[in-house]
Amino acid sequence: MKILHIANFGFNKQGAHFYCTDRKISAGLIENGHFVYDFSFRDMARMGTIFKTKKLGANWANKEVLKIVSNLEPDLVLIGHSDLMSPTVLKEIKQQFPKTKIAFWYVDPLYLEQKLGFVREFSPYLDAIFCTTGGKYLQKLKQPNLKVAYFPNVGHSNVEILKQFESTNIDKEFIFCGVVYKEPEREKFLKDLANTLQAHSLKYQYYGCFEQAGVYGKGYYKVLSEARMGLNYSRKNDVTLYSSDRIVQLTGNGLLTFSPRIPDFEKLYSEQEIVYFNDQNDLAEKIKYYADHPDEARKIAELGWSKTRHSFNAKRITQFMLEVTFDQPLSEAYEWAYEVYI
Repeated sequence: MKILHIANFGFNKQGAHFYCTDRKISAGLIENGHFVYDFSFRDMARMGTIFKTKKLGANWANKEVLKIVSNLEPDLVLIGHSDLMSPTVLKEIKQQFPKTKIAFWYVDPLYLEQKLGFVREFSPYLDAIFCTTGGKYLQKLKQPNLKVAYFPNVGHSNVEILKQFESTNIDKEFIFCGVVYKEPEREKFLKDLANTLQAHSLKYQYYGCFEQAGVYGKGYYKVLSEARMGLNYSRKNDVTLYSSDRIVQLTGNGLLTFSPRIPDFEKLYSEQEIVYFNDQNDLAEKIKYYADHPDEARKIAELGWSKTRHSFNAKRITQFMLEVTFDQPLSEAYEWAYEVYI
C-alpha cells in the first residue's frame, strides 16, 4: 500500500529524539512491505511562515497535506498526534478519495481530557483510533462506524540496541529518567525512594527532575549503557494498560525494569519479565535485593528484553493496526486484542 504518515517527527530536535514512536511506526510499516511518505506537520507548519511559528503556519501545512494526498492518492492516511491539523482537511480527503482509509494514533494519556478536543473533532472522518491507554478512557472514544483499539508502546531492534543484561560496565545500579510536573505525590515518592537508596549506599541517579538535567539522544543511551536497573513510572499508574514509552526504552535495551502494578499490565509483561512493586518501600527493597543478586536481575532483564523484541516490535504492532483499520481478521493472537472495540 501507499501510506501517508503525518506525525511530529521533530526535525527541529536534530535527532535528539530519534527513539520516539513516529519513526518506529514508519519503520514497521515499511518492514511490512508498504511505501511510507512521512510528513512532519509541526516542522512544515514552522516553514510556512517567515515568523517560524507552527500556529501561524498551520494553515499552509494543512494545504500541503491536501496537495500530497492529491499527488499520492494513498491507501491510508495515518496521523500521529498533529493537533494543529484541521478536521476540514480530513473531511476533504474523505470526499475526494472515499477509498482512502484514515487512522489516528495517540500515545499521550487519555485521562488528560483537556488535550482531547482535536481527537473528537477528527473522529467523524476516522476509520480507526489507536491509543496506548485502555479501559474506560479508551471506550469513551468509541463512536458508530469508528473502530477504537489499544496498542502497546512500540519498540524496534534497530533503535533499542543495547543488551544491558550482558554488560559488565555498570556505573549505576538504578536510574530514573523523567520530569516531575509539580505533582506532590510523585515528587514525594521519588524523594523518599532516593533517601532509602542513599541509606542502602546504592549508586543511583535521576535525570530530568530535582534540578538534574535531562538526557537525550546519544546522551540518553550513554546513561542507559551504564545502568543495571531502571524505573518505569508514569504520571498516573492506575490507568488500564497505560505506560509512557519508557517501558520499551528500558526493557528493549535490556535493563531490569521496575514498574508499579498498572491495571492489566501483566497481560503484556509477566512477573518473570519485569519487576512489579506495590509502593516506595517495596520498590526500595527490591532494588536492593537485585543489586545483591545480579544473576537473578540478569535473567529477568533478558526475558523482558526478549518480550519487547518479539511481542512489541514495530512490524508486529503496525501489522495489527493495519488489520484493524482495513477490517481484516487478526492474523495472530495479539496479547492486547481484547481491547478492540468495533
